[in-house]
Amino acid sequence: MLDVALVLLAACSWIGASLLSLSGKLDERWSRWLGLCGALVGILGAGHGLLGGVPSRLDFPFWHGTARLESDALSAAFLLPLHLVAGLGVAYGKEYWPLNHLRGTGRSLRFHFGLLVAAMTCLLVARHGLVFLLAWEVMAVCAFFLIGTDHELSEVRHASWVYLVCTHTGTALLTAMTILLARRSGSLLWLPIPAGPSPLDGWILLLAILGFGFKAGFLPLHFWLPSAHAGAPSHVSAMLSAVMLKMGIYGILRVSGLLPAIPRGFGAALLALGALSAVYGVGNALAQRDYKRLLAYSSIENLGIIGMGVGLGLAGRANHDPWLVALGFGGAVFHVWNHALFKSLLFFGAGSVLHATGTRDMEALGGLASRMPRTALLLFPAVLAVSALPPFNAFLSEWFLYRGIFASLSSGYLWSAALALVALAFTGGLAAVAFAKFYGILFLGTPRSPAASHAHDPSRAMLLPMAILACLCLGTGLAGPLLLPSLDRIVAVAAPGGSVPLGPGLGTDLRFLVGAETLLLAVAFTAYLWWRRALVPPGRAEFRPPTWDCGYALTLPRAEYTGSSFSDAWAPVLPGLKARIRRLTGNFPKPVAFRSEFRDVVGERYLGPRMERLAARLLRFRRLQPGYLSVYILYVLLALLGAFLWMGLRGRLLG
Repeated sequence: MLDVALVLLAACSWIGASLLSLSGKLDERWSRWLGLCGALVGILGAGHGLLGGVPSRLDFPFWHGTARLESDALSAAFLLPLHLVAGLGVAYGKEYWPLNHLRGTGRSLRFHFGLLVAAMTCLLVARHGLVFLLAWEVMAVCAFFLIGTDHELSEVRHASWVYLVCTHTGTALLTAMTILLARRSGSLLWLPIPAGPSPLDGWILLLAILGFGFKAGFLPLHFWLPSAHAGAPSHVSAMLSAVMLKMGIYGILRVSGLLPAIPRGFGAALLALGALSAVYGVGNALAQRDYKRLLAYSSIENLGIIGMGVGLGLAGRANHDPWLVALGFGGAVFHVWNHALFKSLLFFGAGSVLHATGTRDMEALGGLASRMPRTALLLFPAVLAVSALPPFNAFLSEWFLYRGIFASLSSGYLWSAALALVALAFTGGLAAVAFAKFYGILFLGTPRSPAASHAHDPSRAMLLPMAILACLCLGTGLAGPLLLPSLDRIVAVAAPGGSVPLGPGLGTDLRFLVGAETLLLAVAFTAYLWWRRALVPPGRAEFRPPTWDCGYALTLPRAEYTGSSFSDAWAPVLPGLKARIRRLTGNFPKPVAFRSEFRDVVGERYLGPRMERLAARLLRFRRLQPGYLSVYILYVLLALLGAFLWMGLRGRLLG
C-alpha cells in the first residue's frame, strides 16, 4: 500500500499547487514549494517500486463496479522521470516564466502544469479502462492549454489546435481499444487475460499502436509535434518531450502486457516503423534553422529508437525468445530514462538562450559561449548524450538495442532487423552532425546580431536544474550495471513470464564498457588540466593569441558558417530541404545570396493540404448550429427516438 499511497499523495500535492497558483492572495512560493514536495514524494514512491518494493493496489467503487489503482515496477519506471522533470521544471520556470508574466499567462501556465503532472501520475497507476481514459483526457486538455500559453501568436494557436485534433483522434482509437479489451477480458479492469487465442488480440494491439502512436509521435502521426514543442514555453516543451510523449510508450507496454500472446508480425512492423521514424526525425532535425524545432524533430528520432526497442520486445514475445524480450523492453525503458534526462536539459538550455536573446533563429546567433559560458558548459553533456557518445547515458541504451537487433537477426526477423540496424547506425551519425550544427552555430564563432552580442547567463534558478540534469546524464552513463536489477523488474511486468535476467548476459560486457568510459573520462580530464596549466602558468594572466587570419585582419560574421549553409551539403538526401542560390556569371557578377527553406514532406506537404480540405468540407456542418434553442431540443428528441428504435429492434433481433 506504500507505493500507491505515495503516488496519490504526490498527485494531490500537484493538484494543490495548481489551485494555489490561481489565488492572488497567496505568495507564489507556496505553490512552487508544494509542487516541489509533490515531485519529491513521487520520486520516493517510484524509487521504492524500482528497488524491489512489492506492488501495491487500491480498490474503490466506480461506475457500478470496482476500479483499481496499482503501482508496480512498470509504473515506477515512468513515474520517476515524470516527477524529476516536473520538479526541475517548476524550479526553472520561477525565472523563465514568472507568475506575473507579461500578458497574464503565468498563472494559467502554473495551473495547467500542475494538473498535467497530476493527470499523468493517475494515468500511470490506473488499472481500469474508464479511469485511464479520464486521466488521458485531462492530460490532453492540459497539454492543449500549455501549448497555447502564448496564444496571442497565430502560429501558437494553430499548433495547439492541430495538437488537440490529433490527440482526440488518438483518444477515439483508444476508446475503441478499451471497449474491445473489456469484451476480451469481461471487465473494464486491466488484468492479465488468461491464455487462449482470440481474433480480438490483433485488433486490440493494432488500435493500441495507432492510438498511443499519436501521442508518441511515430511517423506519419508526428505532424502535430514540431510546432507544438517549438511554440510552447521551454520548460513545458521539456515536459512534453521528455515525459508526455512517453505515455504512448507506456500505453503500448501496459496493454501488450495484458495479452496472453503477441500475434506475429506486430513486433517486426513496430521495429520497422521505429526505424523509419528515427531516420526521418533526425534528417528533418538536421534541416532546421529554428533550434527548438530541431530539438522537436530530435524527439521524433528518439521516440523512434524507443519504438524499435518495443518492437524487439514484442517480436521476442511472439517468437518465445526471452532474451530478445529482455534486450528489447530493457533497452526501450533505459532509453526512456536517458532521453528524459538529456532532452529536458536541451530544452532548458534552449530556453536559456531564448530568454537571453529573444530569438529561436540560429542564423541570428553565434558566439554565445563567451557570453553565456555556464549555459554552454552545462549544455555540452546533453549534446554528447543525444549523439550517443560515451561516457554519457544514451550510449549504453543504444548499445542494448544493438545487442537486441543482432539477436533478432537469428530469430526470423531478417529484413526488419537489417533495416533497424542500418537505421540505428545512420541515425547515430546524423544525430552527431545535427547537434554539431546546433552547438556550433549557437555557441561558437562570433555574434551575428545585437541580440547575441548582449546575451548573458541566466540566474541560478535556471542554471541549477540544468546542472542537476548534466550530472545525471554522466552519472547514469557510468552506473549502467547498477540499473540492471531494476530493468529486470520492469521487463518482468511488461512481459509476464517471458523474459530472462539481463545481468548474466550483459553484466560482464557492461562493466567493461563502464570501466573503459571511466578511464576515458579520467584521461580526458587529466589532459585538460595539463593543457590549462601549460597554457596559463600559475601567477600569470591568461593569454589568448590572435586568430590565424590568412590575411584577414578581422573575422566577420558574414564569413562564418550558418545553420542553413551547414545543412546545404545534405540537401540532396533531405527531401524537405530546398536550397536556392543564383550562379555567378560574367566578369563582374552581382551579389548573390544563399536561401534555403524546409517543409516537412509528410506533415506539411502531404497531410497538411488534405487536412485543410477536410476541415473546409466539415465547416458545412455549421449550418446545423443556427443558435435556436428549439432546434437543439429537436436534435435531442431525434437522438432519443433513434436510441429507442435501436433498442427495440435489437431486442427483437436477439430474441
